[in-house]
Amino acid sequence: MSLITRFALDTQRLTIVVIVTITLFGMLQFLDFPRQEDPPIVIREIVVSAYFPGMQPTDMEDLITRKLEEQIRTLPEIDEIWSDSKTGACIIHAETRDEYENLDVIWQKVRNKMSDIKPDLPDGTIGPFVNDEFGLTAVATIALWSDGFSMADMRLTARDIRDRLYELKGIRKVELFGVQEEQVFLHYSTTRIDQFGITGKEIYNTLVQQNVVLPSGHIDAAGQDIAVEPTGNFQNIEDIENLLITIPDSQQTVKLKDIVTVVRGYQDPPKSLAYYNGHPSIVVSVSITPGVNSVEFGERLTHKVKALEDELPIGYVLEFATFQPDLVEVAVNGALSNVYQTLVIVLVVVMLFLGLRTGLIVGSFVPMTMLMGMIIMYSFGIELERVSIASAIIALGMLVDNGIVIAEDIRSRMEQGVERREACLASGRTLAIPLLTSSLTTILAFVPMLLIDGQTGEYAYSLPMVVIILLLSSWFLSMYMTPCMSFWFMKVGAKKEAGQAGDDDPYAGKFYRVYRGLLTMVLRWRVIGGIVGSQLTKEFFGPSERNQFLIYLDMPAGTRISATDQTVQRLTTWLADKQENPEIASTIAYVGTGGPRFFLSLEDNLKMIKTSIAYLKKKGKEVIYDAEHFFDAYKRNPEYAME
Repeated sequence: MSLITRFALDTQRLTIVVIVTITLFGMLQFLDFPRQEDPPIVIREIVVSAYFPGMQPTDMEDLITRKLEEQIRTLPEIDEIWSDSKTGACIIHAETRDEYENLDVIWQKVRNKMSDIKPDLPDGTIGPFVNDEFGLTAVATIALWSDGFSMADMRLTARDIRDRLYELKGIRKVELFGVQEEQVFLHYSTTRIDQFGITGKEIYNTLVQQNVVLPSGHIDAAGQDIAVEPTGNFQNIEDIENLLITIPDSQQTVKLKDIVTVVRGYQDPPKSLAYYNGHPSIVVSVSITPGVNSVEFGERLTHKVKALEDELPIGYVLEFATFQPDLVEVAVNGALSNVYQTLVIVLVVVMLFLGLRTGLIVGSFVPMTMLMGMIIMYSFGIELERVSIASAIIALGMLVDNGIVIAEDIRSRMEQGVERREACLASGRTLAIPLLTSSLTTILAFVPMLLIDGQTGEYAYSLPMVVIILLLSSWFLSMYMTPCMSFWFMKVGAKKEAGQAGDDDPYAGKFYRVYRGLLTMVLRWRVIGGIVGSQLTKEFFGPSERNQFLIYLDMPAGTRISATDQTVQRLTTWLADKQENPEIASTIAYVGTGGPRFFLSLEDNLKMIKTSIAYLKKKGKEVIYDAEHFFDAYKRNPEYAME
């Protein structure tokens, strides 16, 4: 092991290059290091959905949901399945077992199973659709609302914004929520069309046959290839109104507008709605690729959104509904502040007890270890987040020992008259194995955490890895850098010449005599010490300190989305009341969907609701299923209603 120290001293110019390289590359790496609020975890969950407009929930369960579940259960990798069947739709959630890593293969198996079962579903079934990006987390959600523009105009504007956002480097996916699709409705009176002997089916067939886009061939005209494009496609409402309907048993025709009223509107009932601070909105969800610095991306996204808003017509407003980079920056900076404070404390204590020169040598060793560890962390895909930074703080108190032991041993040998180079080599030769052993002892205490399976293991992965990386980096630099730094900069006065005898004992001081006496007494009487402390709360991870709160509204089965919409609007109006809730800065509400996942560990709405209901029932609480009664319950007992 002393070969490391000998190599460093024999190739001092190369050693200087290595130290400078680690310093520069580590600092550059730190400035652009990926930052997240929490460690990345894999959401081992997939969502399968199918639709049959108008079908009752019981029929959806028997004819569609059950068949899909049976197919999914044939996969041995699937661990748990839960579903929700409602009028015209079913949603199935499936989770894999924790030991599986290659999820793409499993999700492809699910797709194959859904393709196989599709012929066995009732005719008219839409789907099934497989969503394997259920765990995708939005780094930001942007609400687009307007004063004076229709939802149709907002839809076109939102699509343009989505296309422009894809220009940003690092974006993985941009989704739109709350979009209301336009439809054309035909309102007619049965008595009116019966006068012409026309049925609704004949009107439908005429519309379908007219609005068809099919290839009509090409014409070769003097070497020019001319495509034949037939006319008759519907471009606007007037084209539909002027469609000629043939009256049965006659050669006469009548315009469609003479027998029906053509109205342009929005899908009824709507699939999803979104409100930002009470305004009907379209929410743009932005997700980034793994490894992107979310804080730096947030700055670019802010400038991009500001530029897009400036280009929009007066009346449009773009506002951030959720913005994770701010929360990430607060979390990371708060943790890094602890690292900086720890560094300062270590440097002050070391210089106070070891002297200025020795203290600076050890003090330079600590940040060098952190920078080298940063380089290795990046190669392992570890990001700056709460757990990895906490691990660095844990390791910081241990990694400094290696540098202190080597520097102090070299100084002690030089004080005894040993030649400078020989003192450095002797320290590396005698302390390399003991220091490596002590480092490995600590490392082995953290190794079991690497064996944890599932999301818990993924969340805690950076904790043992950072400790291992920093402690091994500390041991290497204590053998490589510290002897060279001591050889270059350490100055001590020799207490006796090399090779001469003397009675001077560096441990003959008063402090060492007292310590020797205490140690002798402990060894003689085998004293066992104990620590008495108060009872502490046991938690694997502390509670969240986010300034965001979620409220779930679960209406009774069969409730129209319009009724849910009215309830949500009442709730958002109450939340936005500054007299009732002065602490609330903004609100965003989704009707028909739960909106994008904006926090990685956020549970699925349905799963969260079922878990909450089971918990309340276990406590003997009455569960209010009807959200319309929420406000009455709140007036009677606010604390109980909110619980």
